[in-house]
Amino acid sequence: MGPWGIAAIALIGATTTDGGRKLLRSAAKSVIKAGLIVKEKSSSVLGEIKEQFADVVAEVKAETNAESAEHAENGHKKSAKAEKATASKEDA
Repeated sequence: MGPWGIAAIALIGATTTDGGRKLLRSAAKSVIKAGLIVKEKSSSVLGEIKEQFADVVAEVKAETNAESAEHAENGHKKSAKAEKATASKEDA
């Protein structure tokens, strides 16, 4: 009989006595409590990570918009200069 068979027999034996049931109930409650604590902590950490990620995305969008506006403004200035140069050549 392997270790799982021995564990199964021990579990069945423990559930047949009052002390065994109390022990198993206590152990189950401890495992559930630990699981709930881990869930709460991980939810909190994941919430913080999500918030930080959203902040970084917002910063990148703002920088991209600023760069786009700067490029558009530079392009507009260049095209205005080119139009003036063309007009000057035509007038001459």
